[in-house]
Amino acid sequence: MNLEKTLSLIISCLLTSFLYAQQQYIWEIGDPIFSQGSAGSFDKVAVKDPSIFFFENAWHVFYTARSQNEYTTGYVSAKDLSELQTNRRYELKQIRGKTRYGCAPQIFYFEPQKKWYLIFQNTDSNYQPAFSTTSTISNPDSWSSSKPLLLKEKPEKWIDFWVIADESKVYLFYTEAHNGVVVRSTNIEDFPNEWSNGEKVFDNVHEAVHVYKVKNKPEYHLIYELNNDGIRSFGLATAKNLMGPWQKITDNYATGEQLKYVGENELWTEMVSHGEAIRSGYDQRMEYEPENCRWIIQGILRNQINPDYPSLPWKLGIMSLKPATYK
Repeated sequence: MNLEKTLSLIISCLLTSFLYAQQQYIWEIGDPIFSQGSAGSFDKVAVKDPSIFFFENAWHVFYTARSQNEYTTGYVSAKDLSELQTNRRYELKQIRGKTRYGCAPQIFYFEPQKKWYLIFQNTDSNYQPAFSTTSTISNPDSWSSSKPLLLKEKPEKWIDFWVIADESKVYLFYTEAHNGVVVRSTNIEDFPNEWSNGEKVFDNVHEAVHVYKVKNKPEYHLIYELNNDGIRSFGLATAKNLMGPWQKITDNYATGEQLKYVGENELWTEMVSHGEAIRSGYDQRMEYEPENCRWIIQGILRNQINPDYPSLPWKLGIMSLKPATYK
């Protein structure tokens, strides 16, 4: 990298750090775009942990679904986000482990193999990563039977698996024991096999680590979830490459206090929880534009929090980054 590019990168990182550290922005949020299904459905209690992208003139959303008794994975698509709530929902019954549980999906198109990958967690071995593939994203019956992405060699709980690639390697991020962020890698030609040993690269998170490549810049962003007595929020760290070192920018990247509600109905969330940035594309590079980004997030009100986590009525909505002077 020449001097000009190096200086440009340093300035970009400094500006990013200043913007987020000084909280020179707010998040605008509207009414929910997707909420619980009908009585007796596989998503009657909650919809959460969304993964979203736009492909072939339609939005595709994969999500964790909570019925009265268990968690599964759901899928819905629509030409407009406003149509998600009324369009048909599908339970992806292939997405599971030894039990019906299969949750926290991540979707991307892996260009080297011309396949769509769905990465998710099951409860095998105190939570374990798994995957399924398809060549036809719009056909919910086309997903292959799931396979383990990686066999666990440690007893600690692993959760919220996330895959991203650069030009030569594929990286797997996850949270270990609701604290440390661990990363492994494999060569692109070996994916989804031959993972390296895990290396802890970040600490003091709760869960839901998502990692993105900043479009048109040699920079990566790691967004992580914090939990303060049930109140969820996002923090942000940056790095020049996916193995780090990761530099924390702020623990207050997106919080309930920063939400500016512009919906037509009643307020529905006072926190920012497990979501996904709306990417610039849909492939394994996981690129996004942080200056103009939108997120699909799960949310609830403070008075809805209770110790029975599976009963929480999570809904999904879109938040958009706006400058603090926005009216």
